[in-house]
Formats: sequence, structure tokens, C-alpha cells
Amino acid sequence: QTMGLHRAVGLCMHHCQASEVTCDDGWFKTVVLAGGTACLPGLPVRLEKELRTYLPTSMSEGIRVIPPQYGAESAWFGGKMISNMSKFPDAWCMTKNQFRQKSRRSFISSW
Repeated sequence: QTMGLHRAVGLCMHHCQASEVTCDDGWFKTVVLAGGTACLPGLPVRLEKELRTYLPTSMSEGIRVIPPQYGAESAWFGGKMISNMSKFPDAWCMTKNQFRQKSRRSFISSW
């Protein structure tokens, strides 16, 4: 019932092209895969081939699909990079007490 990966990526590319953010349309033609399922054998080659077939020639010229650099650990590597940022604790972390207070407020307001 859901659209295929090539159609979902192609739809995103259409939206990027229509947004006309820059004069250069090459910025959205590089697809970077990440995560464990992106490591399926032949996925990058097949996705690139299906995108070239699915998209008009003007859009499909120059498309590149890049497999995960760190394999199945790509998502963990990205998390590691973010957690090593100096602003990470302030922006995304909370103390145990803050968590408990927030969860209590959520519980009480749901009644």
C-alpha cells in the first residue's frame, strides 16, 4: 500500500527542484543512505537505477546514491558525533528530576 523507496526519494527531489532554493539543482541529486537496512547488498546501485528510470532525464542526470560510510553503525556514529558537541548537554539532555517532573505533569494533565 505504500510507495516504493525510489518514488519517495523522487517525490522529495521534485519538491526540492520546485522550491528553487538555489539556481544550482545539483544539491539534491546526492542521496546518502544511512542505517542498517541501507546496507542491503545492491541497494545503492538499484536505487540509483530506479531513480534514473523514474525521474525525467533533466532531473536524473548526475544522480548519485552513496551507501553508508560506516555500514550498519552509521546511525550510532551520527549519535556519537552529536553527543560530542559542546552544546549537546544543554540543548537535548535533562536531569532525572526534570524527567520525573515532566512525566508527572504529563500524567496529571492526561486525566
